[in-house]
Amino acid sequence: MSCDENNDAGGRVRQPSRRSSVPAPMPSLAEVQHYPAILAGLTLPVIVDLRRQVGHLVADLDAAFCQAMTTAEAQHPRAVAELDRLLTPAAAAARFGVTKRWLLDHADEIPGVRRLSRKIIRFSERRLARFLVRAQV
Repeated sequence: MSCDENNDAGGRVRQPSRRSSVPAPMPSLAEVQHYPAILAGLTLPVIVDLRRQVGHLVADLDAAFCQAMTTAEAQHPRAVAELDRLLTPAAAAARFGVTKRWLLDHADEIPGVRRLSRKIIRFSERRLARFLVRAQV
């Protein structure tokens, strides 16, 4: 750059633009959770860093969850298997407050239905509960 390039039209010497060396304040994830409005005033680099932290946290939580499930399954294999029960139409109707007829009419739409024979049908308690919650929304 020559000396002429550093002068403006009035002959004054221009100073090179400097970026602020003061880093933007970094809120903690807990602060963001309690005060989501904080996000509106953050700079892009701070938002990117918070997103990176959340990604790492999710990965750590997934790893801990898998480890806990593996440990629980090893210690109590029967307890994990018994979390879901197969219910008769009468038991499922009583448990979820619907009629037996409604369950049988909608059996093809409900996930987790087991047809043991032409006349015997069972409903997965967990999957039926999820289905009914989603159907209400």
